[in-house]
Amino acid sequence: MSNSNNEKKASAALMSGLDSLLAATDAFKNVRAIMLLGLTLVAATLVGGVFSAIAAKTFSFWLGGLGFLLAFVVFFYGLNAVGIIIMRDAQGEASGTMMDAVLLSLFTSHRLLGVAVLEFLIMLAVVLAIAVVLFVCKIPVLGPVLFTVVFPLSAILLGLLVFSLFYVMLPLAGPAVWAGCTVFQVIARLNVIARKKLVPVILNQLILLFITTFSASIIFFVVMTGVMFTSSLSAGIIGFGDLDLHSLMNMSGRSGHMVAGGIGGGLLFAVAAVIPMLILMKGTCIIYLKTTADLDFAQAEAQLGNSLDSVKKKAEEARDRARQLAEQQRSNAQTAAQAATATAAASSTPVTERAPACPGCHAPVSPDDAFCGECGHKLK
Repeated sequence: MSNSNNEKKASAALMSGLDSLLAATDAFKNVRAIMLLGLTLVAATLVGGVFSAIAAKTFSFWLGGLGFLLAFVVFFYGLNAVGIIIMRDAQGEASGTMMDAVLLSLFTSHRLLGVAVLEFLIMLAVVLAIAVVLFVCKIPVLGPVLFTVVFPLSAILLGLLVFSLFYVMLPLAGPAVWAGCTVFQVIARLNVIARKKLVPVILNQLILLFITTFSASIIFFVVMTGVMFTSSLSAGIIGFGDLDLHSLMNMSGRSGHMVAGGIGGGLLFAVAAVIPMLILMKGTCIIYLKTTADLDFAQAEAQLGNSLDSVKKKAEEARDRARQLAEQQRSNAQTAAQAATATAAASSTPVTERAPACPGCHAPVSPDDAFCGECGHKLK
């Protein structure tokens, strides 16, 4: 009976997730997001193209690299601005203007870079820890016995870490930032999601990937079919020759209608490519909101805060200790320098010879005297 109830609950949860993710397919209704994403792609392409053309003429590798970097910056901040609009739509809030989203992206998108750096450091720390354990396994006799346990545990740990990275950390970091979380909050929340809801998130990501791929197939089938029929109909009515898909892509030497058709077709395919991206972004936002709805992150954020405070305290203690050692070393150096100076001064001071005196009465005598003039003591 319990197994049947569990199966029903799992089936109900799966259907609920599918229904929620199907709501992502209405992303095409968000005109602001479509326009902003299209402008972002156009702007990034223009920036990269202009710098690449200049770099090709001047044979400047650095100029080409600069163009690529600027194109990436435009695409990065523009895409995050689109994500902010999509997140507000998924939350049921007013999306605001495109300018508001761009300004907010300029002030918050860097958090994603911080999250990516921290995730890389966590991955690197785990890999280094496993590498140290594997070095320990090189010990004769005991090493092979230890390796029989270390190998499967390391494989499971790295597998879970990679799954968490590609199905939780990287996909859900964007929605967390778009929802207004700081870098600190994003790391804490993603860790909780990876520990408690890794499998549901993976299943939802696979469902979203299927929905996005299916939607893209339908969209491009409709567009391609419409382009072929409209091209044939236009060629018959306007009378500028065969206007097919290949003609639209090769506009050199064509009439004004051919050029206009090529531009319109390019815009049509650009919009068709934008919509699946918006579906994927909105679906990811829905997964994040649904996953975090019944999770308490206060304890995780408090633990992470305590860990960071402990690290900061130890870093400050180490810095203070280093400062004290430096001051002590400087003081010892000054003391040693003063002692060396005093010794050098003492060694350079000339020793004055004492005047001759009588050993009996200590009266002063002349070096040539044979007897003391005071007491008569024989001097020679």
